[in-house]
Amino acid sequence: MKKIRTIQAAVLEEKKLKVCAYVRVSTDQAEQKNSFSAQMEHYTAYIKNNPTWNFAGIFADQALSGKNTAKRPDFQRMVKDAENKKFDLIITKSISRFARNTADCLETVRKLKSIGVGIYFEKESINTLAAESELMLSILSSVAEEELNSISQNMHWAYQRRFKQGKVMINTKRFLGYNKDRNGNLIINEEQAAIVRRIFADYLSGLGISLIAKGLDGIKTISGKVKWAESTVRDIIKNEKYIGDALLQKTITKDFKKKRNKGEAPMYYVKDTHPAIISRDDFEKAQGLMVERAKSKGNVEGNREKYLKRYAFTGTIECGHCGKTYKRHLDNCGTDAESVCWVCSTYIIEGKNSCNVGRIKEETIKGLFVRVFNRLYTDQVKLLGDYKARLENEKFNEIDQERIVKLDEEIENLIKQERALFLIEENVLKADHEKLVVRLVQLQTEKTTWMMEITRHDTRIARTLELEAILDSQGGKLLEFSEDLYTAIIEKIVVKERTTLEFHLKNGLRFEEHYTLKRGRDLF
Repeated sequence: MKKIRTIQAAVLEEKKLKVCAYVRVSTDQAEQKNSFSAQMEHYTAYIKNNPTWNFAGIFADQALSGKNTAKRPDFQRMVKDAENKKFDLIITKSISRFARNTADCLETVRKLKSIGVGIYFEKESINTLAAESELMLSILSSVAEEELNSISQNMHWAYQRRFKQGKVMINTKRFLGYNKDRNGNLIINEEQAAIVRRIFADYLSGLGISLIAKGLDGIKTISGKVKWAESTVRDIIKNEKYIGDALLQKTITKDFKKKRNKGEAPMYYVKDTHPAIISRDDFEKAQGLMVERAKSKGNVEGNREKYLKRYAFTGTIECGHCGKTYKRHLDNCGTDAESVCWVCSTYIIEGKNSCNVGRIKEETIKGLFVRVFNRLYTDQVKLLGDYKARLENEKFNEIDQERIVKLDEEIENLIKQERALFLIEENVLKADHEKLVVRLVQLQTEKTTWMMEITRHDTRIARTLELEAILDSQGGKLLEFSEDLYTAIIEKIVVKERTTLEFHLKNGLRFEEHYTLKRGRDLF
């Protein structure tokens, strides 16, 4: 009789997923710190309690913005570890916690997906390894980016109101000489103030900035360095805060980047906001000495930055016929009759048969701008008052807001339907899925259009308030062209005809100006 021996089936242990989590909070406030700790604890327990997962750690960025992933060190470390196959899945709270920038979000998702690493967004219930995730991520991360733009706009308005009221917000971590008391008021840090007084005393005694900087080597700067740069010394000498004053809105944020305010927005000078370290007399002497020394070396303060753009009108004059920009041109170059004019690019390249609008004298453009500004200054109450009233009437009402809410609801409903389709047979799926995608794109486009219009409307109101501040700070009518004022209030000039220019203000107002051609000097 045959002997049969049974070989038991091997018990194959299912391979566990290596899972990590990514958390982030964007401020240093106490409640956010508590949220940060709570998230760390939650995800540690959440991952360890799942029998099919192996805990692969927590990646965490604290008190950092989500606008740009490049500025989050742990985020970058997580991506690098993913490339080295240290985990299979990332869990995170939401798309907005992961990235507020659509391009960054999709780039990272695609990069990790290509190497088999997934991301699970809890709030949106999206797993990036699922087939339908790409469209959903694109839509939802766009919404997150719109929300960030709205928040930035609201913060800008809040700062504007504080500045106009003379409310000072100063970060003492950026300049020597001051600390803050419990109430947030500036108080003198005597140890640091001694350095500031020494710098002013040395400068007024005749020492140059280079020698002053060398003499300070070994003493810590505000950033903790012991090597002093000439620019650091120069900035201290020019800083009005050392006489107890504050110039507000020296910098602005544009397209999520901080830059110096060169007239794009009003600045506000507030006197006696805090205790002075340097007397006004010494400060004024130092400023005068700096100007004199610059002139003696052939430098005029501010020219270096001014000529990066070269000319006030560069890139701001547009042909109303062909849409091309105007270029600067010298007529009668090298002669006594030499003059500056601006000519359409098409006219220069292809000749007058392609665009026959012709050239416009620079002095004429400047004169027409002065006329526009003085009209605004004289009729400010009527022109800007009526415009603001119209903007208020055009504000989106509750019905409009309800429409946006309904769009969100319909989008969310379609997303749920799309997910459900993946449980149906493939031949049914393809046709219905394509219809859903088309409808989703239509709805998102409609919503984006509405949101953009709201943003444009809000921007017009903000720009009008800025224009009022500029006019209020002006001591009277303009007697000659001001490049700073032109840059601050004019978006562009459209040349409708050779003798008809339309000035587009940054707040949406437009003024059509006419002049008469005349040999030598035009009449306007």
